[in-house]
Amino acid sequence: MKISNCSICGLSWSEPIDKEELRYSYDICSCCGCEYGYDDNPTYRESWLKQGAPWFASKYRPPNWNLEEQLRHIIPDWNA
Repeated sequence: MKISNCSICGLSWSEPIDKEELRYSYDICSCCGCEYGYDDNPTYRESWLKQGAPWFASKYRPPNWNLEEQLRHIIPDWNA
């Protein structure tokens, strides 16, 4: 199964990635800072949101970023 958004914060990627490949990539989301295969779980999302949803790599934050719109693209039942 290919996915096109961060499972935790919903950030859109330029290219879809296979779910299994993502789990073992240990890549880090530039928005929420999730390290796939390690942090990608509902608890991480809850913690990130409680902190105010800060950007991990703020230089990549789009000028008109909208958290609510982005969160529409999360995978709610994601369980890595």
